[in-house]
Amino acid sequence: MFRRAEVVEYYCGRMGYSATNWAFYEVYGLFRLAVIAQQIYYRYHKHQTRNPAFKRFWIAVNYLLWRCRRVIRNSPG
Repeated sequence: MFRRAEVVEYYCGRMGYSATNWAFYEVYGLFRLAVIAQQIYYRYHKHQTRNPAFKRFWIAVNYLLWRCRRVIRNSPG
């Protein structure tokens, strides 16, 4: 099994990208997911949808934002 850094290096090598600023792309992806989850939760909270599966999406939003801050804090640049 590849470690995360190895997967990133392999992917970037195959695509011709540089992995020097990978933290930016990771945070961007996590933030996009947080926004999507927040929009779904907002719709549930405002009774625009009734699916009870969305009731605790705020937990996912907070976790994703925590992950964003962690990646930023641990990034080399």
